[in-house]
Amino acid sequence: MQYRSTGGSSDAIVRPAFFKSGMDSSPLLPAAGAKSRHSIFIYTEEQRGNQLVESLVIGMLSDISGSDKLVVAQDPHSGLKFIYRVDHESSNLDAAAITEHEPDAFNGKTSVQINAMSYRLGTAENAMKLLRGKTQWIQDKGAVLSVLLQNAAARKTRFASARIERDRMRKVPQGVPVEYLPT
Repeated sequence: MQYRSTGGSSDAIVRPAFFKSGMDSSPLLPAAGAKSRHSIFIYTEEQRGNQLVESLVIGMLSDISGSDKLVVAQDPHSGLKFIYRVDHESSNLDAAAITEHEPDAFNGKTSVQINAMSYRLGTAENAMKLLRGKTQWIQDKGAVLSVLLQNAAARKTRFASARIERDRMRKVPQGVPVEYLPT
């Protein structure tokens, strides 16, 4: 059983998820024919309903010391490229900023300034290594809202303030629909 997405201009396919539940390191695979692209499934709670959405991993950011590493993934509906802090313990991705850099800039050689700090734009392959093989993540909706508001106000790439400590969703509910990227 599969459904066409009704939201936005996307031709993505939505299928009910009759598979493993919880946070598993290999619960889903990208759509057939997508072996060369790097993607993850992000659980979102938003207007389109609670679902797992396949999103392209564009690359990563790393500060000069290598201690601060963030992943960049593109929202398939809005086209926004979110910079996420990775929380392996809770399997959450906390949006930290939005970037307008093109995927070609994530080559391991380009550097950018954000909040007066220099960050190197790393490759999608390195971003996938940072994710430690996990393909399923939970998007913290509070962090996303904070970043969207900050981006609207500042109109330039800036990191949102540090995350607020609160209870987090740690497992994706069983049977949520899965939206794959078009092939």
